[in-house]
Amino acid sequence: MTRFPLYLASLASANNLGEGIQWLFYPGMLADSKSKWWADFGHRHASHEGIDLCFYQRSDGTIRHIETGAAVPAWSNGTVLHICEDFLGHTLVVEPDKKIAGPTRILEVFSHLDPDKSMAPCTRVKAGQIIARTSDIMGNSGTQAQKPVLLPHLHLSCIEVPAHTPVTSLNWTLFCLREKVNVLNPVFM
Repeated sequence: MTRFPLYLASLASANNLGEGIQWLFYPGMLADSKSKWWADFGHRHASHEGIDLCFYQRSDGTIRHIETGAAVPAWSNGTVLHICEDFLGHTLVVEPDKKIAGPTRILEVFSHLDPDKSMAPCTRVKAGQIIARTSDIMGNSGTQAQKPVLLPHLHLSCIEVPAHTPVTSLNWTLFCLREKVNVLNPVFM
């Protein structure tokens, strides 16, 4: 697994965001936050299982957000284990080639996406390869009343699961169960 700052640089490069950008975070975007960073800025029903990548600041001080269709590169060399729906698009679950010894495995989970058409279970990916694009979660094809108040973003999680977990169970039904999985902060990976 590539160090997190290198992944952020890869994400910026894949989207031509410019040199020397800085990623910006509301508290609700960070791992284990109980706050929302959208709509009423209220509370989540559970702690956030990852980190949301959306806002960045350019070297000239302007603040922007990634757009619908932003390229999402793979974090590490690995294998796509599962693709499932999430409440804002799809989730790709990737097992990195570098594994830990023991009865568990750590997965990279990319959410709120439109997977590349070449992505399917058992697909090999290389670090930096474009595996998906951010979903149109703004509902640009719908009416104003149908549009959620949430900007396109990449939700990135690192989740440790028992090694014997069936691939078809690698989804948000399981990932939300803190008593069955260990949610790791991507920043420290």
